[in-house]
Formats: sequence, C-alpha cells, structure tokens
Amino acid sequence: MLNELYTLNRSLKRFNVAVEETHPWVKRLGRANVLIASVDASGVVTGVELMQKQDAVTLFQIQKSFHSNFPKLNWDSPMWNLGPDAQEVRDWQACPNEDVKQRVSLLRRACAGAELKPEQIHALAKMRELCGELASRFGEGEESEFAAFRVLLNRLLTSTVSPGEWVRSLSDAALASAESGPPELHAVVETLLAGKKGKVPILFDLADCTKFRCRVASPRMGGYFSRRLAATETAGTGGGRCALTGLEMPLERDKLPSPRLPGLGDAYLFSMNEKTPCQTRYGRIGMEIFPIGEKTAIELNAALVHLTTADREGKNWSRIPGRIKKKLNLLLVYLESTPLLEARIAEMFSEPSEADALYIAVCEEVGKALRGRGARESDLLHLFVLNKIDPGRVQVELSDSFTAGQAIQGGEEWVRGCGNRPRLPLKDDEYVPSPTDVMRCLQMMWERGGKGYSDAPGCRLADVYDLLIAGRPGAAGAAGTLLRLTLRRTADLLIAIGHAVHRGGREAWKGISREAGKNPVIAAALFGITLGRLGERKEIYMQEPAFLVGRLLSLADTLHAQYCEVERKKDTPPQLLGNALIPTAISDPNKGLARMLQRIRIYQAWARGQKGTGLARWSCGEMGKIANELAGRLPSGRRFTDAEQAQLLLGYLARTESKEEKAGEEGAQQ
Repeated sequence: MLNELYTLNRSLKRFNVAVEETHPWVKRLGRANVLIASVDASGVVTGVELMQKQDAVTLFQIQKSFHSNFPKLNWDSPMWNLGPDAQEVRDWQACPNEDVKQRVSLLRRACAGAELKPEQIHALAKMRELCGELASRFGEGEESEFAAFRVLLNRLLTSTVSPGEWVRSLSDAALASAESGPPELHAVVETLLAGKKGKVPILFDLADCTKFRCRVASPRMGGYFSRRLAATETAGTGGGRCALTGLEMPLERDKLPSPRLPGLGDAYLFSMNEKTPCQTRYGRIGMEIFPIGEKTAIELNAALVHLTTADREGKNWSRIPGRIKKKLNLLLVYLESTPLLEARIAEMFSEPSEADALYIAVCEEVGKALRGRGARESDLLHLFVLNKIDPGRVQVELSDSFTAGQAIQGGEEWVRGCGNRPRLPLKDDEYVPSPTDVMRCLQMMWERGGKGYSDAPGCRLADVYDLLIAGRPGAAGAAGTLLRLTLRRTADLLIAIGHAVHRGGREAWKGISREAGKNPVIAAALFGITLGRLGERKEIYMQEPAFLVGRLLSLADTLHAQYCEVERKKDTPPQLLGNALIPTAISDPNKGLARMLQRIRIYQAWARGQKGTGLARWSCGEMGKIANELAGRLPSGRRFTDAEQAQLLLGYLARTESKEEKAGEEGAQQ
C-alpha cells in the first residue's frame, strides 16, 4: 500500500492540490449511533442525546491507541451490576417496551439499589488520564474559535465530585433523557445501563455548547485536532534515509498511522507481527524492515484520508464486493493530472451509488469528463483495491494504471458488448450491468432448475477490469475465464428461464426463485461481452451451428407446448422436449439432434394435420429451415466448447420473430 500512497501523494503535490495535514491520532468516528453526553460547569453530565450514524460519521476523535480515545469513548456496558433475582429487576424486565416512562422509572429504581461495575471507575480514570495529556497540547489562546474543546478538558479534569458520583451523573442524565426521548435513545440507554456486556459509543460535549463558536461535536473539530497535535509534536531524534523518498529525515520508530477507511475500519499502512518466526529471519522487525520518515508517514496518511472523505464517494472511492459474499473491499481511483476530478470515476469501476441510476449513464458521464478540461487521453488513471484480510492487516488486492483513453474506449466497448447477443424475452433486456453486478451475480451458483442457489466464490476483480478497460493484454484470457464461470454459475437458471418462456403463462414461473432478479439479464450481457472479446460477433455466431441448435431446441419446446395445449387440454409435462435434450446436445450435438428426431415426429404429424395450430405449423417450418442450414456442419465426436455452449443458450433464449408466439412471452415480461 505504501507505494500506491506515495504515487498518490506525489500526484497531489505535483498538481498543487491542497491537502490538510491529518495527524495519525485523528480518526473519523465509525458508522454507528452515538450518545452525546453534555458536561456542565461542575464537570458532571447533565444531559444525553442520540446522534444518528449518518451524522456521527462526520465527527472526529483523538485516538492515541485502540483503548485511549477522546472526546468519543467506547464505554463499557452494563454500568450497573443488577442481580437477576432482585424484585426491582424482575419488575423492569416484565414491563412492556411500549410503556417507556414506566420502564425508565423501574430501571431507575433498580439502578438506585445496585452497585457500579468496577470497570466504570477504571474507564473514568483512563479518560481523565488522556485529558491530562491532551491539556498540555491544547493550550489557552490557541484558535479561540475552538475553545469549547479546551473548556471540556478543563471541566473534566477539575471536577470535584467523586468518581462514583460522576458515573452516577451519567446514569441519571441518560435515564432522564430516555424518558422523553425517541425509542432509539431509550433502547441505547437500557443497553448502556443494564444490557449485555459490550461497548456503547459516547461523545462528550459541553452543556452550554451554544455559547461557543464551534461545539465539540462538530466536523470542523477534526482539522483543529490535527493542527494542534502536529504543532506540539516532539521531533524525532533518530535520523536516517526514508525508503520511499530517499531523503534524510527523522524516521518513524514506533508504528505507521492507521487511518479509518470506509468499509474497512482502522487500517495500518504497514503492519508486521513480531511473533511470526519468519519475520525475524534477517534480524529486523517492525519499522526497521522498511524505514519511513515521520514526515512521509504523515503525508501518506493525509493523502489517503483526503481521498476517502465522504464527499469523494463515487468519485475517488467506492465499496465493492470481494470474492466471498458479504465481504466488501475498498476501491480507490484517481486521475493523475486531476486527482480530485468532479466525475463519478469510482462508480464506473463499481456501480452507481443511486439505486435508479443507470450504469450506461455513468460511463457516458465519465467519458465526457475525461475528455474535458485537464484530462488528455494519455493521462494516467491509477486504481487500487484494498482488502482487509484480518483485524490487523490490509493488503492491496489489485493495483493498476491505465490511460484515460483506455477507460473511455473500454466503457464504450463494454456497452456495445452487452448488445452482442440476440434480444431476449426478459424484462430489462437492455440493462447494462456494472462490474459490481457481475461480481454479485457470479457469487450465486444456481441449481435445481432455478429454484435456489448456493453461495460460491466470485470471480477475480482483475478479470472484470481486463474486459472493462480497453487494450488489455490479458483480455482474451479473462474473457475465457469469465465465460466459463458464468456458464457454471448461471446455466441452470437460464435454461429454467427459457423453459418457462416456452411453457407460457404465470404458472410456469412459479418454480423460479424471485432472488434471481436481474441475474439472467446480467449473465446474458456477460455472454455478449466475453464472446465479443473472443472475436465472436452476433452477426456471425447467430448463423453458426451452436446457436442454430439452440434455436432448434427452442422451437421444439414451442411445438411440444402447442401439442399439449390442444391434445392434452393444457396438461403439460414437467419438462418440454427441447429443454430435456439440452445436456445431450451440449455433450454430443449429433446424438442430441438424433434423439430429438425420434421423439418429435408425432408432434410434427399433429401440426400438419387439421388440429395443428398456426404457431405449431410455423415452428415446423422454421425447424425445417434450420435443419437445412445445419446439414453437415455439426461437430463430430466432441462436445460444444464454452463459447459454443453460451451461443446455444442464447439461441434457446432468443426472442422469436413470430407475432403469434409473442403472447407466450407475457410471463417473462412480468
């Protein structure tokens, strides 16, 4: 990660992008609801309010270590040692949740006769210890706009009440606020006072915060924290050569910063487990392995924090799926000449952030922006993906650079590739999937005729980008890999979809899981993209044997369904003729068509008779045309290749040109 961040920092400096220095201790709050505890002039808590996570994530804290934070602390819960057999506790637990005032009253009574947990006094002592250390670095007269923070430190340090009284003031204030506050606040207060063992985030502010120009619970405090900590930092004494810049400077001897990243949490820029024997093979460990200057470390941290601010989401960063379902990685991308370009570049390599936005519109917007001011087609785009493999380590899963011209051309080819297939009788047939759509689609292994799926490892993100970015040397290999994986994951679903279309009506669709969603359209688009990268254009392969075999099986289904509707009074068997022969046709095309010839004669004879429907006769006529085109062209002694299997499935699914059969596609559209 260090090399990627060094390149980013160099780009920001080269093009004079102002980056506010971020001290390694200053961290953004996590994405969780936070209690705001108000401290009065006597140093005790007099009020508590709940801040929703969307607002809390904009605030900052000083985190010296994982167990030393301020002004936000992860407070140990429960605060009180409530015996489960006490009558007051049983009364509180028996009270309905809807009766908030009564529950608060009963909980107050239960806490009044209980003992504080020992951890509460220890937590207060640790907080005051850190406040004492910070007080020496946030002196009087420095940036009066942010005086509220210094006042908060002073109030907590000079409070004359005992530790027990102080903790009880927090409990009383929480109960009083819960009595008149929203249900969410009541639930958090109960967790804090008497819930299961855990942590409740609390941020301390002033009770009279309106008297100050900037309250402690303000996003503007983050910059102030960094400026003051940097100004009072003790210069390092151990000089040396920074391995990244090559310059002589004081080196970082302790540890590198661990910025809080979206979706990943705290992520060390460099981590090394000294207890792993192989790490000490050369007699060095920690920062001795790769010496980094203190100034360089701070600059790298600031560059990464600046690129991942909330307002840069979709432009410079985005969350993307990992190979394992429900695992998220962090994608970062920027244009070297304009790192903070106001275009949704990150969305082009992930997905649109708005649910109703179209990926094709994102590609067009990014292409227009990259062609615009400050961006020539030769300008480089840098992209890297971070994967948190365990709580202590974040690794670069993918790191790449390519020109803006490649990105523009690749986006256009991706959209064209989605159309490299016949029209299908499906809703949203013209949908253009995003890379994230592809990743999620291939994490589902469809089985049992589309009735369900099992979770499976997805594709490599590098393979998707090899298709999305033009001029990649590994595009053909990636196309073959993704085509094969798409067949394995979605063939059962696509065959079931085609079968339902041919049977017709809503009843035919009941066996297909609703969770399929857009997966059939995404899989079909992937067939079009991968076949295009392999040199197979629809104008050509739709005349080739594999596609024609698929069309023949589709027509066999239509003929069989018509026969059942008339002769069997709509008593259709579980599987139509063409659908049943797909596996045989794939493994041995000649054998599959020979079996179809044996079984279809009765239906052909019926279609030519007086009872045959117009659609049945049309199907027989089309089958005759295709049979003439296939004569002598089927491969002998081998199964269809992956590309040919995809063409067969597309032929089986393709929308018919017959006006009479359009009525049978009603279920697919719904």
